[in-house]
Amino acid sequence: MPKKKSIGNIKKHVEKIGVLLMIEGFDEHYKFDGLVGFFDHLFPAFPKGFFAGGPLEGKTCYTLIHYANHGEAETCGVVEGTPIDAFGNEYKGAYSVHSLLSHLPPDDLSASFCIDCYPDLLPAVILSVGHSTVAPLTSEEILGPHVDDPNGSGIGIADFIEMAGFKFMKQYFHLPNKKIPSTRQYLEFLYGNDIPAHFGYSPSTSNLTNIKHELQLVMPHHNFVFRIGSETYRRNRDPYGNPKKIAHSTETAIHELIHEEGVDRIVVVPNSVIGANIVCYGPEWYDKNGQGISAIPGKTFKECVEDLTNGLGPKTQQDLDEYLINKPWDMHNAPFSEVKLIVEQTDPTVKLTFARPLAEFEGFEWAVLDILNYTIDKYRIPREASLRVVLAEHGMSGGWKNALECDCYFRNTSDLFRRLIARIESNFSWSGKWEVVYGGNECCEAEHDPISEDKPFGDKWSVGERIDTGINGQYVNELGRTVDNGTDNFDYIIIIPIFSMTDVFDTLVQLRLTLGNNIYDRTTGIYKRDENDVRGVPHYDAENFDDEYFTLKVFNATDCPSVPGRMDSSEHEANNPRIYKGSSTNPTAVIITGTFLSFGNSPVRNHLTEAGVKAIIETIQEKEMITGEVLHD
Repeated sequence: MPKKKSIGNIKKHVEKIGVLLMIEGFDEHYKFDGLVGFFDHLFPAFPKGFFAGGPLEGKTCYTLIHYANHGEAETCGVVEGTPIDAFGNEYKGAYSVHSLLSHLPPDDLSASFCIDCYPDLLPAVILSVGHSTVAPLTSEEILGPHVDDPNGSGIGIADFIEMAGFKFMKQYFHLPNKKIPSTRQYLEFLYGNDIPAHFGYSPSTSNLTNIKHELQLVMPHHNFVFRIGSETYRRNRDPYGNPKKIAHSTETAIHELIHEEGVDRIVVVPNSVIGANIVCYGPEWYDKNGQGISAIPGKTFKECVEDLTNGLGPKTQQDLDEYLINKPWDMHNAPFSEVKLIVEQTDPTVKLTFARPLAEFEGFEWAVLDILNYTIDKYRIPREASLRVVLAEHGMSGGWKNALECDCYFRNTSDLFRRLIARIESNFSWSGKWEVVYGGNECCEAEHDPISEDKPFGDKWSVGERIDTGINGQYVNELGRTVDNGTDNFDYIIIIPIFSMTDVFDTLVQLRLTLGNNIYDRTTGIYKRDENDVRGVPHYDAENFDDEYFTLKVFNATDCPSVPGRMDSSEHEANNPRIYKGSSTNPTAVIITGTFLSFGNSPVRNHLTEAGVKAIIETIQEKEMITGEVLHD
């Protein structure tokens, strides 16, 4: 007869909780592989045809090839002039490099390329003019360079993503140390110096404030394990979709949490500081109360898009039908939806909860104020100076058929700005003239936000427009007109990127492009930001950053030249004077700050960590009170 167990010998099960912090996941140094996975969840935003050549839109497209210039040659370890693909590998096939324009009607009499790959010409035209290379023997510029090799490395990958690869290769080359610091910043935010060995990072000189340590301090009786999940490397697949074990993928992290760590539940912490359907939730996402998340309270993104009466999304039945045919709902592969699916496929009994974005917590608001005060002290800005503070959001367009108007992003950013401005105005003192405003980093200038004589800045303020209207002196606007602000505007403009915890391409590159003057772009026929200074050096070049990823630009009318007026001929530019941005008598200093995690141990980092810890605790405690439910399921 078995021996009876006494009640006192029965140990209470301590729930084991896996904390999964999502990150963008770009490789520190240039690597093409991850771009395919990263762009997957952006598929719903792009017009039909932009993902042609890959599994999302099929068709038969070719392989993009460049003759390596100096930067590409150094990045890929080849001799200048070597033909290379987006992976950085030398192309050794027998097919010639030529322009995509040769495949467009009327040059391609059979129009086979357009029939097979780009029945809609817009993506093909953009690929044709969106990148170029120089033939080493003839010095000829080739627009949209590619090879028609049926076995080329690009077969099975969207042409647009290959083009993005070459663009990213260039940007990596110019950045400090030729690398993106984001992944390390996230790892230190989660682990401190206890970063798993397979990431290959040596410890920092000091152990930075981190979620793992702080969470274990405030919840010592809980059993936690920690992992990183990557937007870029979600599934264990190579760029062509073939199975491949990736040590730092989201799928690997979830398998380790469930099979190796034996967790009872997983708490997912978002990398986006505010929630958005396209980069977080997807089309059918609900909050803990069962309410849909989108631009319209209570409705899901899918419900919003399909409703032609709400004023958002596609405006006609024809547009809606075309959108649903070309962007079917099961292809809206948002990161959280993917996490949920992987967990269900791995072990459906594991509880899964999603924390709220960090910007919804007070610690985030205080961290933004900390950055502002730190910047003033760092540059010794006199308090009697005039100051404009610009809170930089990421920005988003309405997307194809205006579907992204239904994204909850717009509602969430409006709420965030309201709270941040109130926080700063209530806790910041300044003796000189000052104001706090906001602007979008991307999709808020003439390319996406139409301008006119009546609306020279469009419907949405961009960061660049906030700079232009805030500086002393002259600039050329998006209409190609010279504007003189006089010399009594702002002495200093501080731009704080509030949309990312870490220094990523959007902050390091795109945000720096807002510094440029508007120059005429013959390809698009509009005025747009010049990415280079007067010497031809990109604003995002390493020389323009300090060790905390701050950038200081003084507009004193010696840099950022532009020629106003339509460039109907090359003679116009040659025969008209250039307008240099700023004022020679009272220049404005523009400062773009680093992101939250570019700081060492400081109030900025402490407050952001506090927000992260509170987000996790709230999720755990709500789950403990509400059994049988999945938050944001």
